[in-house]
Amino acid sequence: VFLALVFTGVLVAWPLGLSGMLDDRPDLLAALLLGLAAFAFAELGRGILSGRHLFTEYGRYFAAEGISRMLVAGALVIVGIEVVGAYAITLAAAFLLGTFAAGFTVRPFVNPGPPSHLNELSPALGLLLATSISEAFLLNVGPVALAIIGDELGEEAPGVFLNGLIISRIPLFFFQAVKASLLPALAARAADDDLDGFREVQLRLVGAVAVVAAGSTAAIAMVGPWVVETAFADSLGSRDMGLLAASGGGLMLMLSLSLGLVALNHTRLAIVGFLVAVVVFPIALQFPNEPFLQVEVGLLAATSAGAIAQGVLLRIEFARHRAAGRMSSLA
Repeated sequence: VFLALVFTGVLVAWPLGLSGMLDDRPDLLAALLLGLAAFAFAELGRGILSGRHLFTEYGRYFAAEGISRMLVAGALVIVGIEVVGAYAITLAAAFLLGTFAAGFTVRPFVNPGPPSHLNELSPALGLLLATSISEAFLLNVGPVALAIIGDELGEEAPGVFLNGLIISRIPLFFFQAVKASLLPALAARAADDDLDGFREVQLRLVGAVAVVAAGSTAAIAMVGPWVVETAFADSLGSRDMGLLAASGGGLMLMLSLSLGLVALNHTRLAIVGFLVAVVVFPIALQFPNEPFLQVEVGLLAATSAGAIAQGVLLRIEFARHRAAGRMSSLA
């Protein structure tokens, strides 16, 4: 039912402006519809894996999705495919291959359980959907925003931006592959009511992510322009690559703080940072600047605001547990 509504919305939007954004290409429309269906299937699979605490398989999904995306696109290049729609469909293929790689060893994939009514599942599914859409928005909105506000730069500019974004987000891709394995350590301490230990693990995690984010931002600012020019024959400066890498670091921090909220069984709070980031991004775009810099600063402002929001919420939770005597003040 949900997919039917989404497909209907896409088809209605096609003559109202969506066709122009996709260069009036039916193959890109087909790729969009397939991608949405595959994304929904992948989200369902990830939800089952996380719900069953199969975090090794959950992490395998992200690794398989990223690797398969590159392999399928590389195979198309090798055989000489030049139709852009075929490359767009690799996104849908990556979702499906990632889900298969994560779940093919799980037997049975779904265990029988007591019947559940839709009104019991809808809130959790709604939160999962909203969080996933918000995360996907932050990951992919950059090139689209540049195409809108930087129309005078030409049709190649969003592609150049995307190539820089891909290189700058390499640390984030690795973090997404391992983040699921971090949740059990937090959840186990929360379940054992070891909140001092929970806070220690959480702070170590955030500290490690901050160090990786800072180090990778500096490294990508230095070597990123050379990598982009070598791999894609595009030109981006150190400032561009540094800002893009910094926004990826902000997203890593936001995700690591979200893990803490989820482990404390505050799924509803975990979405707040993502919503803050989604709201801040278009606001940050209102400050006039060179289009590339405008989008880069917007992404950095959005992820930074989201990380701060998650950090404030987690700090409030710690204060609440200290007041209840469940967490020491000096832990």
